[in-house]
Amino acid sequence: MGNAPEADSGEIPPVADEQAALRRVATLVAGGAPPEQVFAAVTAEAGGVLSADFTSLCRYDADGPVEVEVVGTWSETGRAHPIPVGSWLPAEGANVHTKVFRTRRPARVDRFAADAGPRLAAVLTAGVRSGVGAPVWAEGRMWGVVTASSTGEPLPAGIETRLAGFTELVATAVATPRRTLR
Repeated sequence: MGNAPEADSGEIPPVADEQAALRRVATLVAGGAPPEQVFAAVTAEAGGVLSADFTSLCRYDADGPVEVEVVGTWSETGRAHPIPVGSWLPAEGANVHTKVFRTRRPARVDRFAADAGPRLAAVLTAGVRSGVGAPVWAEGRMWGVVTASSTGEPLPAGIETRLAGFTELVATAVATPRRTLR
């Protein structure tokens, strides 16, 4: 009862939950937590407040062919993310990280298909059907992308822009001089 949205209503969770999640990540960043810890917290907090099934944080390769390295993951069920941390994926195919790279803006894919890219077969096998993403801008360049995905219905409209708060915290963590993951 009350005014809280039901879990399967398709509504975006309350802003207060999002603000609390952002504060928890900001505390880690301000405390000088290692990048891996910040990246794991960003994906967990974003996934929780956005009611995603999987989230990931990837950084774009600044040298050579355009690829993304998975640097943080989270899954709603606690099971292994279909693409583990440390994996490299080409930025090709009809997927979120490629769309974000090409447009340099938040993007969404409401229905993944076989053309998502050859290395994303594990995502399709895990049941992921749709996803959203937002670019991470750090030190004057597009550093990476935060993605959230769903195994059911597409995530509600507007969620890709709500990822921006989390991307700003990643940018702060990456730009801090003692950070080593660039």
